[in-house]
Amino acid sequence: MTTSAADCPPDARPDALLAPLLALDPRLEGVWGWVQGQMRPDAAHDSAHLARVARWTLRCAPDVPPALAVAAALTHDVVNLPKNHPQRAQASELSAQAVQATLPGLGFAPADAREVALAVRDHSYSRGAVPQTPLGAALQDADRLDALGALGVLRVAGVGGQLGRALLHPTDPWAQGRDPDDLAFTVDHFFTKLLRLDGTFHTAPGQAEARRRTRTMRAFLAELASELEVDPPGE
Repeated sequence: MTTSAADCPPDARPDALLAPLLALDPRLEGVWGWVQGQMRPDAAHDSAHLARVARWTLRCAPDVPPALAVAAALTHDVVNLPKNHPQRAQASELSAQAVQATLPGLGFAPADAREVALAVRDHSYSRGAVPQTPLGAALQDADRLDALGALGVLRVAGVGGQLGRALLHPTDPWAQGRDPDDLAFTVDHFFTKLLRLDGTFHTAPGQAEARRRTRTMRAFLAELASELEVDPPGE
């Protein structure tokens, strides 16, 4: 017997994490309602992910109006395309266009809608953009933090399962004698992206937390190496 989110007690549902964030500004209920109608969630991009990103966006941008920080976090994946989708690299641009068109109708001034849209556009790793505003820097840091640490391990495993990837290459798990291929092997994603994130953070809270979470991921790989009876990957 399987249990869906709708079968859980109200305080155990992922949406319950958003309640204190939505309470920060009355306009945010409308933003969340719009996101729910547009976003296609997956194992790594759901309301719990949005809540975690919102909390860290607030921490990384304490001088940004909370309504803008939370709105950016809620909407950053409103166009959520699978990792293997041909337009995946354009997802943040498509999300930003939707945000700028929609937020004014939800009570946000056009200038605020543009600021949120700019942050959403520049947050993605695949776009390779350096954020132009404090909100953009905070959102990018917050989203990247959720790809690291124990949560990062869970999320990469979840996405790998959805895409049908093998867990790891059977004889070269750390891609030392081959090019890493994270479309074929889940563990390869550590080497194509995850272990490269530390050092790309902009805010002091993001930098400190990224260092801590990266150590957690390296400890996981060291344990995996022990169980595989191979040397751990190098730094």
